Amino acid sequence: MTKKSNVVDVSLCPSCGRLTTMKKIQKDNYFCRLCNQKFKQYTNGRLLYIPLAVADAMERTKEQLKFEFEQEMDPDNGMGLSFELEFEDDLDK
Repeated sequence: MTKKSNVVDVSLCPSCGRLTTMKKIQKDNYFCRLCNQKFKQYTNGRLLYIPLAVADAMERTKEQLKFEFEQEMDPDNGMGLSFELEFEDDLDK
């Protein structure tokens, strides 16, 4: 038998600005029971609800930046940094 909690999670909907309970759709996607706007939930010390369109754009941007960074660090493609050591003659001689 599972133990049920008597706690009700109430959130402030970023879309309609009213206190509501968010209904879980799937893994981390929720919707507001009052305005039916869909959100992705992020947990970072507190719960954040980001509209799905914005959350998807953030994920695509993160993946694109990750891809670009990996390309810059690849020494075979010529875009990476290269260093050559140059030594000056010792002036104390």
